[in-house]
Amino acid sequence: MGTAHKFEDILFMVGDTGRWQYMVFLFTWIEGILIGFHHLSSVFLGYSPKHWCSMEGITFPNGTTLEEKMNYTIPRDEEGEYESCKMYNVTGNQMKSDGILECNQFEYATDMGWTTVSEWDLVCDRIALLSTVQGSYMGGVFVGCIFWGWCSDKFGRRPSILIASAIQIVSSIIAAFSVNYMMFIFFRFLIAFSVSGVFECGFVLVTEIVSPKLRTPFGVLTQFPFGMGAALLPLVAYFVKDWQPLQLAISVPCILLISYYWLIPESPRWLISKGRVKEAFQVLKKAAKVNRKQLPTDSEFMEMLQSIEVADENENVEEQESVLGKITDAFKEIVMLVKTPEMRKRTLTTYFTWFVVAMVYYGLSFNTKNIGADIYVSNFLSGFVEIVATVVIIPALARFGRMKIYSGTFIAGGICCISVAVILFATSNSSLIPLIVTLAMIGKFLIAGTFALAYLYVAELFPTPVRNVALGGASTFARVGSMMAPFIVDILGNISAGIPALIFGIFSVLAGLVSIMLPETLNKKLPETVEDVEAYGTKSIVNGEMKDVTT
Repeated sequence: MGTAHKFEDILFMVGDTGRWQYMVFLFTWIEGILIGFHHLSSVFLGYSPKHWCSMEGITFPNGTTLEEKMNYTIPRDEEGEYESCKMYNVTGNQMKSDGILECNQFEYATDMGWTTVSEWDLVCDRIALLSTVQGSYMGGVFVGCIFWGWCSDKFGRRPSILIASAIQIVSSIIAAFSVNYMMFIFFRFLIAFSVSGVFECGFVLVTEIVSPKLRTPFGVLTQFPFGMGAALLPLVAYFVKDWQPLQLAISVPCILLISYYWLIPESPRWLISKGRVKEAFQVLKKAAKVNRKQLPTDSEFMEMLQSIEVADENENVEEQESVLGKITDAFKEIVMLVKTPEMRKRTLTTYFTWFVVAMVYYGLSFNTKNIGADIYVSNFLSGFVEIVATVVIIPALARFGRMKIYSGTFIAGGICCISVAVILFATSNSSLIPLIVTLAMIGKFLIAGTFALAYLYVAELFPTPVRNVALGGASTFARVGSMMAPFIVDILGNISAGIPALIFGIFSVLAGLVSIMLPETLNKKLPETVEDVEAYGTKSIVNGEMKDVTT
């Protein structure tokens, strides 16, 4: 058969930094932009307009203005504003008031369109239902990450992406025609579920076809199209205000995902691991053609691929023999994360910081509606600063390293959030809104940079045997944080706009301080074993060699 080859050798022959890799990577940006739409659309779909108790059934003289009606039927709070959840007990045509009642029907201002809040009365004692819309969406992302990860490994990257794309197209369009709250919740869950499949499987596909030197910039730049989608969303929402047309407007572009049938290949690395060498041969030949690389003859090239297959078949035999012990092995991997001191420190620190970065990241995105600025401008700026953060973070990482950026952006972002909270608590002066928005956007810029680094940093912190389970656990904690964000923003933000900002700020600073315990991984060899990790503190892995820190 000849000398066995590694897949990296084959990929180098085909071209591991060529046009083919860049084309596939850019194709995944279609979904990246759509994610920016779907993840943050509840800011506009679920916008809470000004509302007051319905005055239906109360007779007023002809010509009575709305303000006169409200003056008679709606009490005012301590700040002189009309109560949004209470009204006087007005009876009959005599307009006699007898105590104050809680509303059971509402009327809404329509200057921001007819939203899901207006549609299903998601206000007052039903405000938790509004938070559940986004909370359940993030739950869909969580379930999707687990399901599509398994599906991708079992059936391939390409079929998983195509099926998830089909679900996304159908569910996003149907969601626009929801006739009740539960139907809307269900299809929003499906959208989130499918989004995870398209994006996560696409990310894995890209990492499997590029050289190691491209993995860092490509990994960070996956956030770039999300920022584009987040910046475009308020532009769409400005012209399409009602929730049903808006949901349809952000759903129609999903039809572009049909192009993935022709544009997205299967991962040749996955095909070879499954013994489907002929299919991998065709994919790699096409890649070499696009990259303008000259390959050996078909027979020689096929022999090279088959030599990889033989090595993988031996691995597959071992895998099949250990099927009965897979559950035990999975449990052992989890135990490895917390069994030794350095691993325990990295695991607990990472999981806490991922919980915080997701909670703060999405919390700042949703909290733009509470800080008093124009919702369209603030959300555009929120998306724009994310684009800038993604670009800036790459050279910053090369200069300052992972730990300083990770910890520093957490702390600086948290200080910005706390500053916003202090201003909101101290004054209601509208002239300070530009300052509030500026601080909030700086905070979002810093936290977006933290999020862009998070995936890369975790992959570099943990040894090969538990790298995937560590990343999966961190992602789980991140989803929990993202599910909590809308409840903090909607429920606590309804009490005071400064409360969410204060919570996000305190947690962000704490995460930054905790992150100081993490090691620097810039220009360090990836740890292969738990022993490599535990050696940290007395030794450091530099350029592939173990060296004393003190030398």
